[in-house]
Amino acid sequence: MERKRIVLGFSGGVDSLTAARLLKEEGYEVIPLFLDMGGRGLEELRTRARAAAATLDLDLREEEVAALFRSEVVDYLKSSYLRAETPSPCLRCNAAVKFAALAAVAERLGAAEIATGHYFRSRPDGDGGVRSYLKAVDSAKDQSYFLSLVPETILRRARFPLGGMYKSEVVDLAGQAGYDLNGYRESQELCFLNGEDYRDFLRREGLGGSGPGPIVDLEGRELGRHRGLENYTVGQRRGLDIAWSEPLYVLRLDYPGNRLVVGSRRETGCKKFAVTDLNWLIPIPEGATELELSCQIRYRHRPAPARLRFSADREKVLVAFAEPQFAVAPGQGAAFYRGEHLLGGGIISRLPGES
Repeated sequence: MERKRIVLGFSGGVDSLTAARLLKEEGYEVIPLFLDMGGRGLEELRTRARAAAATLDLDLREEEVAALFRSEVVDYLKSSYLRAETPSPCLRCNAAVKFAALAAVAERLGAAEIATGHYFRSRPDGDGGVRSYLKAVDSAKDQSYFLSLVPETILRRARFPLGGMYKSEVVDLAGQAGYDLNGYRESQELCFLNGEDYRDFLRREGLGGSGPGPIVDLEGRELGRHRGLENYTVGQRRGLDIAWSEPLYVLRLDYPGNRLVVGSRRETGCKKFAVTDLNWLIPIPEGATELELSCQIRYRHRPAPARLRFSADREKVLVAFAEPQFAVAPGQGAAFYRGEHLLGGGIISRLPGES
């Protein structure tokens, strides 16, 4: 019997190596694919991926996606910052680069399925090819939020071998497969940085280095000076160096005006905002005007109860939380859930009172 081909996103790390091993044991013809996104440290990453593939007697394929990454992620970051937003590069990269590239290569090679080492679950849900998408079993590693913008037409073709496992199990399997775990530690950085500091990346891309500027409150009153907007994130409290009667938090990064907007903890709370660029993973009943579900507004934020109201053209929704949530940031992703089920997502576009 001819083995089924599957194209696996392959960085050569613990997760992708273990995913490859599991798929191979299932009988798949595994095609490990290394995505060349350019940037610093590329040769080191390529060498690691080749060595890891060889550990499993697999031939590594490579796909150059540097131009796609620049147009879909770097240019997106630039335009988002210029709109005074706080973009989420991982959400954008997964949808527009990684999964898009995996699907394109699979099409060329005649592979019906793709796979990644994400901690996420997908399973059939009845007849007709409908699937359910769920959080990972290991809640500490769940990556469903980062996959909420991947089109369902691609996601339905994807396998996620690690979704039902705990990280400790994955590391053990990698070691058994011959992966060198001496000095192993899990990376916490954005994958495309390749060891580069995010602030240095922003400056190199012309998104930082605007220099010091005013720190202002919501009334526009100057309270101090910042060291460059690339050094701050929405919700940050430490490092503002402002003596005030109460703790102050970053509310907004105003890149066009080079202003850091701050306010009290109370002013960070938000109950309502709009979400655009919607990506649904479930059928939405025709004529539905509202949905009740839970909404997650950033990684590590616990999904909170919310009501969604569709616009007349159904191109966006207004999200209303039951209780105010801390540091809602335009440009970040909003992921929608019912229990463990991921329903879809979109991009937070504005807060009340903003144009």
